[in-house]
Amino acid sequence: MKKVLVWGLGVSGKAAVQLLKAKGFEVYAGDDAEGDRFEEYINLVDMVVLSPGIPPHHSLWKEAERRGLEVIGELELAWRFFSGKAIAITGTDGKSTTTRLTYLMLREFYANVEEGANAGIPLSQIVLRNPSCLAVLEVSSFQGKTLKTFKPHIGAFLNISEDHLDWHGSMDDYLWSKRNIFSRQGEEDFLLLNASDERVSKTESKAKKFYLLEEGKHGYINNGRAYFLGEELFEVEKLKIRGRHNWQNALFASAIARLMQVPLEIIRDVLYSFAGLPHRMEYLGIFNGVQVYNDSKSTTVNALKSALESFEDGKVVLIAGGRDKGGDFESIRELVKRKTKSCVLIGEAKEKIAKAWQGCQVYLARDLEDAVSMAFDRAVPGDVLLFSPACASFDMFKDYKDRGNRFKDYVNSLTKP
Repeated sequence: MKKVLVWGLGVSGKAAVQLLKAKGFEVYAGDDAEGDRFEEYINLVDMVVLSPGIPPHHSLWKEAERRGLEVIGELELAWRFFSGKAIAITGTDGKSTTTRLTYLMLREFYANVEEGANAGIPLSQIVLRNPSCLAVLEVSSFQGKTLKTFKPHIGAFLNISEDHLDWHGSMDDYLWSKRNIFSRQGEEDFLLLNASDERVSKTESKAKKFYLLEEGKHGYINNGRAYFLGEELFEVEKLKIRGRHNWQNALFASAIARLMQVPLEIIRDVLYSFAGLPHRMEYLGIFNGVQVYNDSKSTTVNALKSALESFEDGKVVLIAGGRDKGGDFESIRELVKRKTKSCVLIGEAKEKIAKAWQGCQVYLARDLEDAVSMAFDRAVPGDVLLFSPACASFDMFKDYKDRGNRFKDYVNSLTKP
């Protein structure tokens, strides 16, 4: 009987333990956060299953490889017991929205559809209750790094920009981990790629490829309408989700649905009723005459860029900042200058961002509550207050959800709708 060490006991780690025990494996488990030491178990096991948060430079990963032990993640583990079909969606930004839209479209047409992996529930939990379903999976680069047999029927690679370099060590490794998600696809499979970025469009796969986001390719948006394989899919003005990046997410989801034979009527019904996910350009309403958007999930410069491009020039009062992930804030200085009337910065990165945005109206706040107050002081009716941090949340908050919920609380406590 194979003996397995599961390290990292968050949601995916606990699910991996449950699956392994259900399949009759002898399981050992631990977590750095609990003060556990992997050295107590490493001599007892044949395989190691790592939490997505554990980087390749972690001593357990290195020691397991030195000993010749197989190192995988929870997604790869679950795949080995999965008998259904999978759709895998990845990218630096937009994964969750695209995954949810795809799931909602397929759910209306197929009877047995699940959503999970990096979004929703771990695949291990899906395997335990519904191992032969159609699974719509959001796949992160962390998960992609440890995949060895994973083979999605349809894949989508939305975009890529610098992110998670502290985990991967280099942009090359980050890109490889994304591409690895699709490297085992066969000729009977499909892969949708962003044609506007060579790093994405040159992804190697034996799958039939479709190129999106450039006019003249398989799928594109032109004059307010989205097309795939010559067929009009939707009108962007009828979407509730804001911004060109969300139109592109909708295009990818719709193209996947059409490849799965979902009727246009269902696709449009889902798209035109979808109001977005929490903390992702989430419209909170009008407060003191100011439109307020919660984009707490924005943890990269590219995500902030997409958010700013969704609004009129000179109308945005921006709250940004947090823990720096190595973002190039100077690259969007001119955009910030054009789109914003003022910027209120928080967190560990606020001085770095202020320096990068010289020439913009920049103010430094003590914390998020102070930033919300300062932002409303600088906004007038008709303006937009945008909370789009472009940084990680861990300097001040548990995670981006905690950060976004605190923002909502402060907006509600300081203003009247």
